[in-house]
Amino acid sequence: MEDRADNIECKLLKKVRQERKFSKEELQLITNIAKEELKFLARNNIPLIPENYVLWFDIFCYLTENNLKLSDLEIIGLFKEKYPSKEKIENVLVEVETEEKDLVKKVAEEINQEIEEIIEALKEHQESLKNKEASVKEIRENTEDQIVRGILNKVLDELKTIREQNDLLRNKLEESNQQIKKLRKELEESKKEANIDFLTRVANRASFDRAISDMVKDFYERNYPFALLMIDIDNFKQINDTYGHQAGDHVLRELARTIKEQLRARDVVARYGGEEFAILIPGVTFAQAVRIAERIRKNIEKHLFRYKDTVIPVTASIGVAVMRNGLDETGIIEKADQALYLAKRNGKNQIKTDLDVELEE
Repeated sequence: MEDRADNIECKLLKKVRQERKFSKEELQLITNIAKEELKFLARNNIPLIPENYVLWFDIFCYLTENNLKLSDLEIIGLFKEKYPSKEKIENVLVEVETEEKDLVKKVAEEINQEIEEIIEALKEHQESLKNKEASVKEIRENTEDQIVRGILNKVLDELKTIREQNDLLRNKLEESNQQIKKLRKELEESKKEANIDFLTRVANRASFDRAISDMVKDFYERNYPFALLMIDIDNFKQINDTYGHQAGDHVLRELARTIKEQLRARDVVARYGGEEFAILIPGVTFAQAVRIAERIRKNIEKHLFRYKDTVIPVTASIGVAVMRNGLDETGIIEKADQALYLAKRNGKNQIKTDLDVELEE
């Protein structure tokens, strides 16, 4: 099994990693592989996210280079052989992240450029053919010799055929070019999807980490304030145990929607982990952050979390911290977490702040 997995490799990717220039044939091959890969992912409901593009491209490149025709089930089996464990997948993705971050973009841009150059060359060739055709027609009109006129008619027919073939080729190239542009757009959209938690449709942890880093940087560069709210659903395990995990998922989705309704477009709400959510609120004072947190808490408490025919009682505890000098990302998260823990310890369904934690100490 190990030997077989090692042999499942894409030779073309080796050239990609060496950043060598591609021939037109190789660019066309990459395009064809990507098309087959995308059709497979869509057909098998595999999320169109960058991580999956990377992993499955290796498989489809291997199939193409070895001229293998496999069923979808056999392809999935090949994938499991290539990546037998979660650790193996993570190692591949780490390598891609550190060494090949811009390769997909680079390849797409090269293909795009090559096709556009070919289209331009065809346009110029068409103009040249039109000029030659006009010249031949002029000569034919001024020639009385029927044999010569017959030859010129054949030349004109050949020129017309070449023009029609060029038009057909140009149309196909322009269509391919549009498909590549569409693919690049889909890749950009998939990056957005990769920033979203699939269950709750709010930002995921990775997206939150980037956002808080940006806000901390903004605080020190422009003295622009922000607050962090950490929200945890009270007794969530009991909800799952009593009503079932699907009901628990419904509560998470509804809670995320309820929170978003209380926020501005520039505020960031993220699923931090499990039943815990984090909210970044830029441009607010301590007092404003507390009022927003209390408004969110009250709205969660009075919201009807209805699953099928059952209303599930839901409350949440909230920890509030504001950015201060001397703190970094880890520091403000710890402050908000400590405040959240205090709210839990003091009876739940309430808010506590980093100042409350300091007073307790």
